[in-house]
Amino acid sequence: MNIIQTVEAIHISHETHPDTGVALIPWTLATIPEIPHWHHALEICYCLSGRGVFYFKDAQYDITPGDLVIVNNVERHTSKSYWGETCSNLFLFIHPSTLEQTDFNLLRPFFFDRNQFSHRIAADLPVARQIGLLIEEMQDELARQQPAYGQIVKSMLLHICSLLLRHYYVESDAAWRNMYNKYTMLKSGLSYIQSHYHENINLDDVAKAMSLSSSRARHLFTEVMGEGYKTYLTQFRVQAAQRLLSQTELSITEVYEQCGFQSSSSFYRDFHRITNLTPLQYSKKYRHNKGEELPL
Repeated sequence: MNIIQTVEAIHISHETHPDTGVALIPWTLATIPEIPHWHHALEICYCLSGRGVFYFKDAQYDITPGDLVIVNNVERHTSKSYWGETCSNLFLFIHPSTLEQTDFNLLRPFFFDRNQFSHRIAADLPVARQIGLLIEEMQDELARQQPAYGQIVKSMLLHICSLLLRHYYVESDAAWRNMYNKYTMLKSGLSYIQSHYHENINLDDVAKAMSLSSSRARHLFTEVMGEGYKTYLTQFRVQAAQRLLSQTELSITEVYEQCGFQSSSSFYRDFHRITNLTPLQYSKKYRHNKGEELPL
Protein backbone atom coordinates (compact mmCIF):
# COMPACT_ATOMS: atom_id res chain seq x y z
CA MET A 1 0.00 0.00 0.00
CA ASN A 2 1.22 3.50 -0.77
CA ILE A 3 1.19 5.55 2.39
CA ILE A 4 2.48 8.84 3.73
CA GLN A 5 4.27 8.65 7.03
CA THR A 6 3.67 11.17 9.74
CA VAL A 7 6.53 10.59 12.14
CA GLU A 8 4.53 11.93 15.07
CA ALA A 9 2.30 8.85 14.84
CA ILE A 10 5.23 6.64 15.79
CA HIS A 11 5.69 8.57 19.01
CA ILE A 12 2.02 8.89 19.92
CA SER A 13 1.70 7.35 23.36
CA HIS A 14 -1.88 6.60 24.25
CA GLU A 15 -1.32 6.71 27.98
CA THR A 16 -3.91 4.77 29.93
CA HIS A 17 -5.32 6.31 33.10
CA PRO A 18 -4.00 4.75 36.35
CA ASP A 19 -7.51 4.63 37.85
CA THR A 20 -9.01 2.68 34.94
CA GLY A 21 -6.20 1.13 32.89
CA VAL A 22 -7.75 2.49 29.69
CA ALA A 23 -7.85 5.51 27.38
CA LEU A 24 -10.89 6.18 25.21
CA ILE A 25 -10.21 8.57 22.33
CA PRO A 26 -12.69 9.85 19.72
CA TRP A 27 -10.95 10.07 16.35
CA THR A 28 -11.89 10.79 12.77
CA LEU A 29 -9.68 8.99 10.29
CA ALA A 30 -7.88 11.15 7.73
CA THR A 31 -8.29 10.42 4.04
CA ILE A 32 -4.58 9.64 3.59
CA PRO A 33 -3.16 6.78 5.66
CA GLU A 34 0.19 7.30 7.33
CA ILE A 35 2.97 4.92 8.28
CA PRO A 36 1.88 1.59 9.70
CA HIS A 37 2.61 2.00 13.38
CA TRP A 38 1.98 0.31 16.69
CA HIS A 39 1.10 1.43 20.18
CA HIS A 40 2.24 0.26 23.59
CA ALA A 41 -1.41 -0.37 24.39
CA LEU A 42 -3.85 -2.90 23.01
CA GLU A 43 -6.44 -1.30 20.75
CA ILE A 44 -10.13 -1.70 19.95
CA CYS A 45 -11.64 0.56 17.29
CA TYR A 46 -15.42 1.04 17.37
CA CYS A 47 -16.77 2.68 14.21
CA LEU A 48 -19.47 5.28 14.83
CA SER A 49 -20.13 6.71 11.38
CA GLY A 50 -18.86 6.92 7.81
CA ARG A 51 -16.71 4.36 6.05
CA GLY A 52 -13.02 3.62 6.40
CA VAL A 53 -10.39 0.97 5.95
CA PHE A 54 -7.73 -0.62 8.17
CA TYR A 55 -4.52 -2.00 6.68
CA PHE A 56 -2.42 -4.76 8.23
CA LYS A 57 0.58 -6.68 6.92
CA ASP A 58 -1.41 -9.27 4.98
CA ALA A 59 -4.97 -8.01 5.22
CA GLN A 60 -7.24 -5.01 4.94
CA TYR A 61 -10.74 -4.48 6.27
CA ASP A 62 -13.44 -2.03 5.26
CA ILE A 63 -15.29 -0.72 8.31
CA THR A 64 -18.76 0.79 8.65
CA PRO A 65 -20.82 1.87 11.69
CA GLY A 66 -20.93 -0.74 14.43
CA ASP A 67 -17.85 -2.66 13.25
CA LEU A 68 -14.99 -3.39 15.65
CA VAL A 69 -11.29 -3.73 14.79
CA ILE A 70 -8.95 -5.53 17.22
CA VAL A 71 -5.21 -4.69 17.26
CA ASN A 72 -2.46 -5.88 19.57
CA ASN A 73 0.43 -3.78 20.85
CA VAL A 74 3.16 -4.78 18.36
CA GLU A 75 1.08 -5.09 15.21
CA ARG A 76 1.83 -2.58 12.48
CA HIS A 77 -1.35 -1.07 11.08
CA THR A 78 -2.75 2.06 9.51
CA SER A 79 -6.18 3.34 8.57
CA LYS A 80 -8.03 5.97 6.56
CA SER A 81 -11.47 7.35 5.71
CA TYR A 82 -12.80 6.90 2.22
CA TRP A 83 -13.16 10.16 0.31
CA GLY A 84 -16.55 11.74 1.06
CA GLU A 85 -17.34 9.14 3.76
CA THR A 86 -15.59 10.55 6.83
CA CYS A 87 -15.05 7.73 9.31
CA SER A 88 -15.51 8.65 12.99
CA ASN A 89 -14.61 6.20 15.71
CA LEU A 90 -13.97 5.58 19.37
CA PHE A 91 -10.54 4.05 20.03
CA LEU A 92 -10.23 2.09 23.26
CA PHE A 93 -6.62 1.64 24.40
CA ILE A 94 -5.85 -0.90 27.12
CA HIS A 95 -2.55 -1.42 28.90
CA PRO A 96 -1.72 -5.15 28.74
CA SER A 97 -0.80 -5.23 32.44
CA THR A 98 -4.38 -4.22 33.30
CA LEU A 99 -5.61 -7.50 31.85
CA GLU A 100 -2.68 -9.53 33.16
CA GLN A 101 -3.44 -8.42 36.71
CA THR A 102 -7.10 -9.36 36.35
CA ASP A 103 -6.93 -12.61 34.37
CA PHE A 104 -4.06 -13.52 32.05
CA ASN A 105 -6.50 -15.30 29.73
CA LEU A 106 -8.12 -11.99 28.82
CA LEU A 107 -5.08 -11.27 26.66
CA ARG A 108 -5.89 -14.21 24.38
CA PRO A 109 -7.98 -12.26 21.83
CA PHE A 110 -5.04 -9.93 21.17
CA PHE A 111 -2.33 -12.56 20.55
CA PHE A 112 -3.20 -14.96 17.81
CA ASP A 113 -2.22 -17.03 14.84
CA ARG A 114 -2.47 -14.36 12.15
CA ASN A 115 -3.22 -17.02 9.53
CA GLN A 116 -6.54 -17.80 11.23
CA PHE A 117 -7.49 -14.40 12.64
CA SER A 118 -9.87 -11.68 11.48
CA HIS A 119 -9.23 -8.26 13.01
CA ARG A 120 -12.72 -7.09 12.10
CA ILE A 121 -15.85 -8.09 14.02
CA ALA A 122 -18.85 -7.21 11.87
CA ALA A 123 -21.56 -4.94 13.22
CA ASP A 124 -24.30 -7.49 12.58
CA LEU A 125 -22.81 -9.95 15.10
CA PRO A 126 -24.35 -9.85 18.59
CA VAL A 127 -20.90 -9.57 20.19
CA ALA A 128 -20.15 -6.39 18.21
CA ARG A 129 -23.40 -4.79 19.35
CA GLN A 130 -22.74 -5.75 22.98
CA ILE A 131 -19.20 -4.40 22.95
CA GLY A 132 -20.24 -1.22 21.13
CA LEU A 133 -22.82 -0.43 23.81
CA LEU A 134 -20.29 -1.06 26.56
CA ILE A 135 -17.77 1.28 24.91
CA GLU A 136 -20.42 4.00 24.68
CA GLU A 137 -21.33 3.49 28.35
CA MET A 138 -17.63 3.61 29.24
CA GLN A 139 -17.30 6.93 27.40
CA ASP A 140 -20.15 8.33 29.50
CA GLU A 141 -18.58 7.11 32.76
CA LEU A 142 -15.21 8.59 31.85
CA ALA A 143 -16.81 11.92 30.97
CA ARG A 144 -18.89 12.25 34.16
CA GLN A 145 -16.33 10.76 36.59
CA GLN A 146 -18.85 10.18 39.33
CA PRO A 147 -17.86 8.29 42.52
CA ALA A 148 -16.51 4.79 41.81
CA TYR A 149 -16.29 5.50 38.06
CA GLY A 150 -12.88 3.82 37.93
CA GLN A 151 -14.24 0.57 39.28
CA ILE A 152 -17.23 0.72 36.95
CA VAL A 153 -15.00 1.33 33.92
CA LYS A 154 -12.82 -1.61 34.94
CA SER A 155 -15.88 -3.83 35.21
CA MET A 156 -16.92 -2.77 31.71
CA LEU A 157 -13.43 -3.52 30.44
CA LEU A 158 -13.61 -6.98 32.01
CA HIS A 159 -16.96 -7.54 30.30
CA ILE A 160 -15.64 -6.36 26.91
CA CYS A 161 -12.53 -8.55 27.03
CA SER A 162 -14.52 -11.54 28.26
CA LEU A 163 -16.84 -11.19 25.28
CA LEU A 164 -13.80 -11.03 22.98
CA LEU A 165 -12.33 -14.09 24.66
CA ARG A 166 -15.51 -16.05 23.97
CA HIS A 167 -15.61 -14.82 20.36
CA TYR A 168 -11.98 -15.72 19.56
CA TYR A 169 -11.55 -18.81 21.75
CA VAL A 170 -10.04 -21.26 19.25
CA GLU A 171 -6.39 -21.90 20.15
CA SER A 172 -5.07 -24.27 22.79
CA ASP A 173 -3.54 -22.83 25.96
CA ALA A 174 -0.03 -23.86 24.89
CA ALA A 175 -0.40 -22.37 21.39
CA TRP A 176 -1.54 -18.94 22.50
CA ARG A 177 1.01 -18.66 25.33
CA ASN A 178 3.73 -19.49 22.85
CA MET A 179 2.46 -16.78 20.48
CA TYR A 180 2.24 -14.24 23.31
CA ASN A 181 5.80 -14.95 24.43
CA LYS A 182 7.07 -14.37 20.90
CA TYR A 183 5.27 -11.03 20.63
CA THR A 184 6.69 -9.98 23.99
CA MET A 185 10.25 -10.77 22.91
CA LEU A 186 9.85 -8.90 19.62
CA LYS A 187 8.60 -5.61 21.12
CA SER A 188 12.04 -4.37 22.16
CA GLY A 189 13.38 -5.08 18.67
CA LEU A 190 10.60 -3.07 17.04
CA SER A 191 11.20 -0.21 19.45
CA TYR A 192 14.91 -0.23 18.61
CA ILE A 193 14.19 -0.03 14.87
CA GLN A 194 11.75 2.82 15.31
CA SER A 195 14.33 4.77 17.33
CA HIS A 196 17.41 3.96 15.21
CA TYR A 197 16.20 3.32 11.63
CA HIS A 198 18.00 6.49 10.45
CA GLU A 199 21.33 5.01 11.60
CA ASN A 200 23.48 2.31 9.99
CA ILE A 201 22.01 -0.51 12.10
CA ASN A 202 22.10 -4.24 11.43
CA LEU A 203 20.48 -7.41 12.72
CA ASP A 204 23.13 -7.84 15.42
CA ASP A 205 22.19 -4.45 16.91
CA VAL A 206 18.50 -5.34 16.97
CA ALA A 207 19.18 -8.80 18.37
CA LYS A 208 21.23 -7.25 21.18
CA ALA A 209 18.31 -4.97 22.05
CA MET A 210 16.16 -8.10 22.28
CA SER A 211 18.78 -10.04 24.31
CA LEU A 212 18.73 -12.77 21.66
CA SER A 213 21.16 -14.28 19.20
CA SER A 214 21.03 -12.90 15.67
CA SER A 215 19.76 -16.25 14.40
CA ARG A 216 16.91 -16.33 16.91
CA ALA A 217 16.01 -12.71 16.23
CA ARG A 218 15.88 -13.40 12.49
CA HIS A 219 13.52 -16.33 12.98
CA LEU A 220 11.36 -14.37 15.42
CA PHE A 221 10.78 -11.57 12.89
CA THR A 222 9.64 -14.08 10.30
CA GLU A 223 7.41 -15.98 12.74
CA VAL A 224 5.67 -12.98 14.27
CA MET A 225 5.70 -10.31 11.56
CA GLY A 226 5.46 -12.57 8.53
CA GLU A 227 8.48 -10.87 6.97
CA GLY A 228 12.22 -10.81 7.51
CA TYR A 229 14.12 -8.22 9.51
CA LYS A 230 15.71 -6.65 6.43
CA THR A 231 12.37 -6.38 4.63
CA TYR A 232 10.80 -4.76 7.69
CA LEU A 233 13.62 -2.24 8.10
CA THR A 234 13.71 -1.33 4.41
CA GLN A 235 9.98 -0.71 4.29
CA PHE A 236 10.18 1.35 7.45
CA ARG A 237 12.92 3.51 5.94
CA VAL A 238 11.05 3.98 2.66
CA GLN A 239 7.96 5.06 4.56
CA ALA A 240 10.06 7.56 6.52
CA ALA A 241 11.29 8.89 3.18
CA GLN A 242 7.68 9.20 1.99
CA ARG A 243 6.92 11.49 4.90
CA LEU A 244 9.93 13.70 4.27
CA LEU A 245 9.28 13.90 0.53
CA SER A 246 5.64 14.86 1.03
CA GLN A 247 5.91 17.13 4.07
CA THR A 248 9.29 18.89 3.85
CA GLU A 249 11.40 20.78 1.34
CA LEU A 250 14.45 18.54 1.85
CA SER A 251 16.41 17.46 -1.21
CA ILE A 252 16.31 13.82 -2.25
CA THR A 253 19.91 13.39 -1.06
CA GLU A 254 19.02 14.81 2.36
CA VAL A 255 15.99 12.52 2.54
CA TYR A 256 17.80 9.26 1.93
CA GLU A 257 20.63 10.22 4.28
CA GLN A 258 18.15 11.03 7.08
CA CYS A 259 16.32 7.72 6.55
CA GLY A 260 19.32 5.45 7.00
CA PHE A 261 20.04 4.50 3.38
CA GLN A 262 23.73 4.04 2.73
CA SER A 263 23.69 4.99 -0.96
CA SER A 264 21.51 6.76 -3.48
CA SER A 265 21.31 3.63 -5.64
CA SER A 266 19.84 1.48 -2.83
CA PHE A 267 17.41 4.27 -1.94
CA TYR A 268 16.14 4.70 -5.51
CA ARG A 269 15.87 0.93 -6.01
CA ASP A 270 13.98 0.20 -2.78
CA PHE A 271 11.78 3.31 -3.00
CA HIS A 272 10.64 2.49 -6.53
CA ARG A 273 10.08 -1.19 -5.70
CA ILE A 274 7.78 -0.35 -2.76
CA THR A 275 5.93 2.72 -4.08
CA ASN A 276 6.10 2.16 -7.87
CA LEU A 277 7.28 5.79 -8.13
CA THR A 278 10.67 7.47 -8.15
CA PRO A 279 11.35 9.78 -5.18
CA LEU A 280 10.91 12.83 -7.43
CA GLN A 281 7.60 11.54 -8.81
CA TYR A 282 6.38 10.82 -5.30
CA SER A 283 7.30 14.29 -4.07
CA LYS A 284 5.50 16.00 -6.95
CA LYS A 285 2.40 13.84 -6.49
CA TYR A 286 1.97 14.08 -2.71
CA ARG A 287 3.69 17.22 -1.46
CA HIS A 288 0.45 19.23 -1.66
CA ASN A 289 -1.15 16.86 0.89
CA LYS A 290 1.16 17.82 3.75
CA GLY A 291 -1.62 19.60 5.63
CA GLU A 292 -3.62 16.39 6.03
CA GLU A 293 -4.85 15.66 9.53
CA LEU A 294 -2.92 13.01 11.49
CA PRO A 295 -4.84 9.73 11.71
CA LEU A 296 -4.40 6.90 14.20
